[in-house]
Amino acid sequence: MRDIAFEISEYISSVKFEDIPEETLHNVKLFIFDTIGVGIAGHRAPGVRPLYELLSQLGGSRDSTVLKFRTRLPAPSATLLNSTMIHAYDFDDTFDEGALHTYVSILPSVLSLAEWSGNTGGKEILTATTLGVDLIVRLSLGIKTPLSWIRTATLGSFGAAAASAKILGFGKDKTHRALGVVYSMTSGNAQTLIDGGLTKRMQPGFSARAGVFAAMLAEKGINGAIDVFEGKYGYFNLYEREEYEREPITRNLGKEFYSDRLSIKPYPSCRMTHSSIDATLELVNREDIQPDEVEKIEVLVSRMAKNMVGKFKLAGNPQVEAQFSIPYTVATAVMKREVFIDDFEVENVLGNKRRLEFLKKVFVFEDESLNEKDISSARVKIYTKRGIFEHSVKGLKGSPSKPMSEEEVKEKFKKCLEFASEPAELANRVQEIVMDLENRDLKELLEVLS
Repeated sequence: MRDIAFEISEYISSVKFEDIPEETLHNVKLFIFDTIGVGIAGHRAPGVRPLYELLSQLGGSRDSTVLKFRTRLPAPSATLLNSTMIHAYDFDDTFDEGALHTYVSILPSVLSLAEWSGNTGGKEILTATTLGVDLIVRLSLGIKTPLSWIRTATLGSFGAAAASAKILGFGKDKTHRALGVVYSMTSGNAQTLIDGGLTKRMQPGFSARAGVFAAMLAEKGINGAIDVFEGKYGYFNLYEREEYEREPITRNLGKEFYSDRLSIKPYPSCRMTHSSIDATLELVNREDIQPDEVEKIEVLVSRMAKNMVGKFKLAGNPQVEAQFSIPYTVATAVMKREVFIDDFEVENVLGNKRRLEFLKKVFVFEDESLNEKDISSARVKIYTKRGIFEHSVKGLKGSPSKPMSEEEVKEKFKKCLEFASEPAELANRVQEIVMDLENRDLKELLEVLS
């Protein structure tokens, strides 16, 4: 049996804009709009300025635009920086079933290579983005192992390479070559998440840059692995311990686009914290619970969620620690009745002593009735002086089952602009262009953003 990379390459190279359903295109445009907004806000995040300064010092041809900084860098460098900004506040889209992000690897790759190659048509950008996102989701559905690698990064490299190949107009052979080359650069570990490292937010950028560079190398005739996914040391056998299924990856290729299964995030924290936030906000608003009356909070989530985000410790980077903490985000939801970017700024994490004391009242437990990889369910019990209040959620706000409206996404975009000291009215112009992108050119969008 041929490696699945052959089938994937044929699929990526053959799909045309006209093959993509109108509903899918609308979703893709909405996610592009959302991704641009969180990227603009991300310029303020720790680690972004040093990365920008380093990449600027390295020099090279000024091919591709960097969000917010209003400058241009070589395409691989612009891809890395834009991706890092998009992911910096953990406010970008998620695929909840696979516990990963997609547009953070795909959109920066597509935009940078479109500028570099001059292939800036809106239809081409939408097609490449749709296919790159679809591939990441499909690959994740085939994996059966618990989270160990950060699949936003590992699978993101393949999605970025495929999307880059599409923007460059590759046929199936060159597309396959790009996938083989990028496999030599595929990485992304979970230890940096556990330890609160700033490289956690950069890993998808490393993968996006790898996808761009792999396509450039493939264009020059450089080759890599052939049996990329199912060879003796192919991705699924080496990274995922042979625990995978082919069928979910290839099901309805070219007929169903899995980008429709993504979620837009209402809170700038790890998606594994969102079910707890949703349940907490429902309780405090419904019962008008005030922080001073809370005695204890119990949160029950899946084993993976408890292990990954069930604690708060001031080690490593405080912002990352807070973003990946149920106790911190639940405490914020009780005290503010919202959770937004400024809650994770280092000075606010360290400087709000009342919150640091309050979160000690939050205790996280494993709910053994849940699938160990479930990130969409939580049960919250708040013990107060006037009684015990409890609420459970199954399904997350922003997901396909509970989608955010276009107006809610626009409000999120405006709040991101405000955080980045940009005029709110910019949202109207960006939205107008992006939601009509098939009839526009990338240059028009970049002029507005610049």
